[in-house]
Order: sequence, then C-alpha cells, then structure tokens
Amino acid sequence: MAVDNDGSERRREHRKKVKITVLLKMGVLLNGRGIARDISKGGMCLVSPQIFKTMTTIQAKEFEGAPLRVMIPTEALTVNGIIAWVDLKKGEGAISITSTSDDDKWKRLCGKS
Repeated sequence: MAVDNDGSERRREHRKKVKITVLLKMGVLLNGRGIARDISKGGMCLVSPQIFKTMTTIQAKEFEGAPLRVMIPTEALTVNGIIAWVDLKKGEGAISITSTSDDDKWKRLCGKS
C-alpha cells in the first residue's frame, strides 16, 4: 500500500470493509482461523493472531511473498494469494490475490454493500 504526501492511502482498488470468518492455510504446517477485515478484487486484509502473532520478525519477512490459501466457508469460496505484508503487533497481514475458486462469486462479494 502506498501513502500520498497528505497521509492518505493510495490503492489500486476500493477496499470494502467486511467481517468474514476465514480459514487460512500456508503450506502443510501452518493452519488457522481469522477474520477478513477488508476485501477488494485484488487483495484482502486478514486478522489472525493465531497465525501472524506467532511469527518472529525474521519469519514475518520470510513469509512475505509466500503463498497463502484463504477459505471462506460461508461462501463456499477459496482465495489464493501471495502475502504482501505482516504486522506482528496487530496479528494481521494482507495478501495480493492470484486466483479464486469462483471469480464471479468473488467479484459479487467484493461489490456487495
């Protein structure tokens, strides 16, 4: 995420505020629950202290760029992405989306108010 000179965030797409329970999977060893805090067609912010707060600072840097699978059970939808950043203190992170199990459903979810 880039920040303009006036301190406001500059994003490629509008992020929709949500509170959706998600299941996270990174590789074969790291699994957990979390909440999607905001979503857009190209990205998602996730809160998951179970996953992100257990990392060390070194691990957090190593995980940036790693693949993460996000399952949204209530929507029967899976979103695949690459970890863009991790905030260890807040227990959250964000992904850049690479694919979904149903692109039309994802677009509708991102567009719903």
